[in-house]
Amino acid sequence: MNFRARLTLGMVAVAVIPLAILGYGVRREMTARLDADAAHRVDAVRAALASELATTIAADRARLQSLASDLSADNRFRIALTNEESADRRWLLDWAGGSMKLADFAILQLQDSAGRVLSSGQFRNDFDRVAPALPHSIASSPAGAAVVNARTPDGSVRALTTLATFAVRGERFTIIGGAAFDSARVARLSSDGTVAALLELGRGSPPNDAVVADSLPYLDEAATGTASGTAVAHLVLIPDAGPTRALKAGVVRWLLLTLGGTLVLAVIVATLLGRVVSAPIDDLAERTARLDLDRLNQKFATGRDDELGALERTLNALSGRLRTSVARLREAERAAATGDLARQVNHDIKNGLAPIRNVLRHLAQTAEREPATLAAVYAERRGTLEASVEYLDELARTYARLSPALGRGATDPRPVVQEVARGVSTATVDLRMPETLPRIRADAVVLHRILDNLVSNAVESLDGNPGTVIITAETVGTGDGRRVRFAVSDTGRGMTRAELDRAFNDFYTTKAAGTGLGLSVVRRLLTDVGGSVKADTAPGEGSTFTIEIPAAEAE
Repeated sequence: MNFRARLTLGMVAVAVIPLAILGYGVRREMTARLDADAAHRVDAVRAALASELATTIAADRARLQSLASDLSADNRFRIALTNEESADRRWLLDWAGGSMKLADFAILQLQDSAGRVLSSGQFRNDFDRVAPALPHSIASSPAGAAVVNARTPDGSVRALTTLATFAVRGERFTIIGGAAFDSARVARLSSDGTVAALLELGRGSPPNDAVVADSLPYLDEAATGTASGTAVAHLVLIPDAGPTRALKAGVVRWLLLTLGGTLVLAVIVATLLGRVVSAPIDDLAERTARLDLDRLNQKFATGRDDELGALERTLNALSGRLRTSVARLREAERAAATGDLARQVNHDIKNGLAPIRNVLRHLAQTAEREPATLAAVYAERRGTLEASVEYLDELARTYARLSPALGRGATDPRPVVQEVARGVSTATVDLRMPETLPRIRADAVVLHRILDNLVSNAVESLDGNPGTVIITAETVGTGDGRRVRFAVSDTGRGMTRAELDRAFNDFYTTKAAGTGLGLSVVRRLLTDVGGSVKADTAPGEGSTFTIEIPAAEAE
């Protein structure tokens, strides 16, 4: 390092170090005060949340105690306990559902002393299941409550539950119930807009930046069918660090600007001063450098061959590593292709099993409610079972060939459309199709897969709410350009423009349990048979997917 450089560094140190110490002290003091203010706000919200939660639990327990008093005095309950074949037995099974709506609960369940469910409001068919873990968890909780994720016919519901007990004829009974307890309701518990309240579920610890306001037992009956495990539901508070970060960033920015300006000024002063002082030193250094350069040229001529040999060895080593990396990349590509095929097979099999599952559920409900009509219902739904089994069988033969050649034989589309419509049991289907349609240039399995994917997506978009799926078929065009147009419309939630742009991409899905293959499979199958697909959708207004397949006569 020459004299001029040392002089410059000295000037910079004298100017910058005091400013850096001052900036560090200011930032540290500001951070301490802001953190103390945030902690105070979090403590206030935590106290208010604990009070609101205790009030809610007490109010729910009072409503449950009122229901317990009414039930213990009802003779129909006593008769249903002693005679399970009586008409009052059905009244008991329906009691929880009606009482749950009157109490504005999301969950209401009646259990005997052994933990056997006598009546369930959120899932009527849950009776006679033994689930003693839920009342035990509530009773052992210091707050006298627990968060439970309970099964429903369409999925699950999460609620904050408490209990009330009563005795009839010496036997003790328990009523468990509570209102829905999701993240939106927890967020409303915060009385400070700068502190967010969240519900963290599971067996792990809450996030590092969160403050636990309260903890309750958490049981997930929807996942296992039984209330088990030692999971915990944490009510956590997370202060909004945005304003604090913005203030800190502003202070740091001004500090850096000040340091930068001081540094530039110090460099200019040191440069001017160094020119005056170091001129004689530079002349001496130049002469010394010439001598050093001559000696370096001699050394370079001697050591050049050794350096080239070292460079060649380095290139050989890099080449070996590159070949190894290419081999690993090819292996990863083969594994990814196998995974993609496995996910597509899984998706198609699930679509084929859905109608079979719906028919079996229908038969089970008929056997329970109207067993005399079971044979007639089976005869009515037998066609759906046979068509679904035939579809799965053909799908298995297709995938057995690994690279199947899709058939383009002439197919009557009417039976396929009717079969897909009959396979829907969880939504209202409006089928609009003329008496005759031209045969299309695709086999029945391909058309069934296309329509089944579109109808399944339409049903799932309803999210379990009442709605209608409309299936239409019509002939468009004339002569060699004749096509059969199919449209599947729903009254569900619809899609945003961003979702629609990615809807036909492989493995893109907005559903928690989706595979993201439905629409991409539709697009590929239509491409293979010379068809086309388009979508019309808007958030809150439902979606319509329209496909066109050439008529067989137009080939």
